[in-house]
Amino acid sequence: MNTTHGLRRALQINPDGLATVYGARRRNWREVGERVARLAAGLRGLGAEPGDRVAVLSLNSDRYLELYLATAWAGAVIVPLNTRWSPLENEDALRDCRANVLVVDQAFAATGATLAKALPELKLVYADDGDIPSGMDDYEALIGRSAPIPDAMRQAADLAGIFYTGGTTGRSKGVMLSHGNLMANALNALGEGMFPGTATYLHAAPMFHLANGAAMYSLLLSGGANVMIQAFTPEGVMAAVQNERVTDVLLVPTMIQMLVDHPALASHDMSSLTSLAYGASPISEAVLDRATK
Repeated sequence: MNTTHGLRRALQINPDGLATVYGARRRNWREVGERVARLAAGLRGLGAEPGDRVAVLSLNSDRYLELYLATAWAGAVIVPLNTRWSPLENEDALRDCRANVLVVDQAFAATGATLAKALPELKLVYADDGDIPSGMDDYEALIGRSAPIPDAMRQAADLAGIFYTGGTTGRSKGVMLSHGNLMANALNALGEGMFPGTATYLHAAPMFHLANGAAMYSLLLSGGANVMIQAFTPEGVMAAVQNERVTDVLLVPTMIQMLVDHPALASHDMSSLTSLAYGASPISEAVLDRATK
């Protein structure tokens, strides 16, 4: 099994099912599958051969999920960079993993340009709307000009991603996880009844972080729908749950406390929400009680 298994399954059994929602943009699995196969070809054209590293420095979006899938489809290795790090910290990670492609959005376009000056071999891709910054390839143009390629069909032991630790006791370390590692974790979650194919999951936690990534890979296997907000805010979560009838979300305890204590919570329809997963730190009994209620 590999991390593109769920996409191939969705394309077979539910091609017209809702795949991604980001703002007003909605795509089904057939559309996502076509874009992923073309984006994978575009990444290959930029020099990302099987085993090469494709780094991403971006806020949450539907394109971030496409990058997770397309990088694997191309046989390359995804490296999600920490949006809270300084440019020097991200430069250190890029040197460490030897990435040759960096994908940025509008929020990190200037940082990407700075990193490219320090790493001249780094190719930049701009994955956002609006004008394309100088020296960057356009994400949508890359998809548009690339013919789709077949899935690289990576094996379970092949490297899928490098995920950098927080570095709380020293320099951040790149944790190398295989396709088998990520799929075993996803299957464990599905086996516990989490993130079923009927789920509409909200990507509110950072998509660079494996807390959200664990849920994402589970949902990709089960074939549920993915709703993205750019970054966590209590207001954004409440609006997304109400408007998109979100059923599942993963938050850290601090986010949960901000949500349950928000004065506007009572005025939003949160009745669709059936599962709220948390992790990364302990939760107080008082906050857990309020969240459960």
